Amino acid sequence: MNKKEDFHITWSTKDTKSLTEDFINHIYDKYYISYKKDSEYYEKINNRIFAIITLIGFLVTILFGIKEIFKNQINIYLNVTFTIVTFILPSISSLLLIYLTQKGYKQKEKSREEARIECKYLVNEARIRFSKNKDNPDELEKLYKWLNEQTRQLQLSQAKNYFAFHNKMDKVDIEK
Repeated sequence: MNKKEDFHITWSTKDTKSLTEDFINHIYDKYYISYKKDSEYYEKINNRIFAIITLIGFLVTILFGIKEIFKNQINIYLNVTFTIVTFILPSISSLLLIYLTQKGYKQKEKSREEARIECKYLVNEARIRFSKNKDNPDELEKLYKWLNEQTRQLQLSQAKNYFAFHNKMDKVDIEK
């Protein structure tokens, strides 16, 4: 039997202290770690696409410079190739920027990073409260309910941010 199956079978036999401790660990393991991974994932996407966009801008500048410096020595086919490439690269850059904006990766990164920070605070606060009240079942029950409510609020906030952003994107699409 794995740990998850064991918990589903034994939760009703556990005391308030064990359940509260398990819940704090669950919030850390499932929520905090998930928010952290998502934040890092969206940050990587943002950084990579912006690096590509920057690189494209740099390449276009270099190509224009090479074309101008060697304008008397470039044959017509190479000249046409330079012209096509310097036209296509900024178009690709624009498409990447539109894609990045439409997908809302920056918004998602920000939202998940805020949730990570809030979740870390909740876990730390719960651990402190737990350590101070670990022998008081009534206080542990209050802690459990407090953490459950705070986590619910955090989840609702995440859902609201997600749908508010996507509804905004739908309005932009309609207005076009």
